[in-house]
Amino acid sequence: MKKQKTKPKSQGKETGANSSRGQVVKLKSAKARPVKGAKAPSVTNWWRTATQFVAEAWQELKKVTWPGRRETLGTTLVVIILVIIIAAFLGVVDMGLSALVKRVMR
Repeated sequence: MKKQKTKPKSQGKETGANSSRGQVVKLKSAKARPVKGAKAPSVTNWWRTATQFVAEAWQELKKVTWPGRRETLGTTLVVIILVIIIAAFLGVVDMGLSALVKRVMR
């Protein structure tokens, strides 16, 4: 069996009246912000990144499995039927609530 190492408990904790104080945190130095009007990226660098993006996007589009005509028509029909059912349900609920409000207001 291996011996498990235990971490020693920190001895620097404050107790008593000053226990509500937090620990001191060292902050990292801030990065220098670029000045407006400073050296802008070159056109060649921009063009290189733009063409690389388009090439990678084209490669990803080649990996996509596009649905056939039959599958597209089937899923479109399902969406249309569900929209009609939900619209009818919401219409009935709306009519019921408006009738209830009219009775309460009388």
